Amino acid sequence: MKTQLIMTITCPDQPGIVERITAALQPYAANWEESQMARLGGDFAGIVKISVATEQADDLVAALESLGDAQTTVTIKKTAAEETDVTTGPREVMCDLALQGADHEGIVHKVAAYLAQRGINVEAMETKVVPAPMSAAPLFQMRAHVKVPPNIRVEQLRTDLVQIGDELGVDIQLSEATSS
Repeated sequence: MKTQLIMTITCPDQPGIVERITAALQPYAANWEESQMARLGGDFAGIVKISVATEQADDLVAALESLGDAQTTVTIKKTAAEETDVTTGPREVMCDLALQGADHEGIVHKVAAYLAQRGINVEAMETKVVPAPMSAAPLFQMRAHVKVPPNIRVEQLRTDLVQIGDELGVDIQLSEATSS
């Protein structure tokens, strides 16, 4: 039997952080399954899904928590394994959302509020601010992978998001994902 753990870690960015985490996994034959990591400002931020034999889980949690110190924050959460959907009814549609426009407050909130109100789950999201090509003004970019419930038509969703983009002064594009 396996236990799944979700570990988050934040600390000042420096070489060797990932190696420290993987070294803690080795004695427990734990498996690094999925992760998202980034340098944000001068800090490293990461989230990792780990599986380990259930009888080793508590010891691994203690080992991972011991990586924390005055500058390193580590949290561990035991989580349930994802269940496979075996229904034969209509399925959710996976879509990719791309947004780009002049950076200003409220962009993520407006889009996230619209999605949440319709029961659309954000599966993954990445945002960044880059200099615009000609003017070097701050240009906000967002990419998200969303799960659309079967009762929502993708074409209507696309139309609504374009309208929200017009209100925000940004370009929003939505396309059905080719595969997950």
